[in-house]
Amino acid sequence: MIENFVVGSAHTSTTFTTVLFVTLSFIILMMLIKKFAWGPITTMLSDRAQKISDDIDGAEQANEKAQTLLKKREDELVQTKAEAAGIVREARENAEKLANSIVTDAKQDANHYREKARKDIELEREQIIESAKREVADLSVQIASKILKKELSQDTHKELIDSYIEGLGKRHED
Repeated sequence: MIENFVVGSAHTSTTFTTVLFVTLSFIILMMLIKKFAWGPITTMLSDRAQKISDDIDGAEQANEKAQTLLKKREDELVQTKAEAAGIVREARENAEKLANSIVTDAKQDANHYREKARKDIELEREQIIESAKREVADLSVQIASKILKKELSQDTHKELIDSYIEGLGKRHED
């Protein structure tokens, strides 16, 4: 049994030494990890957290820009629709003005042609009356010369025609 104690006591000292060695090794390993690994790991984790935060901020900004752009496009669409309606309205107004202008021009042309036709008729009427006066004068001279059985002189003939024409003009005006 004593042997067991000796082995036990030798074993006890080895165990204490081993525990002490393991503890010291662990502490040194922790210091080395802290100095060489923990700093880069925390930096990497901090950088990654910052990158994720920046990505989220960027996504939010992109979403805000997209919302702003969408609103702008909707406003432009409304404005474009209003402009299109204005163009259509203006085209209708121009078409109505053009139609009214064409109708007015056609009425003026019709009035012009009517007036011209009236003047032409009046001129032709006057020419017919003049022609009728000449024929009546010739017939009157022929009848008068047959009645008087003599040929009238040129001056007498002219006086007779002028007096007859004046008489016809007075009758026609009455």
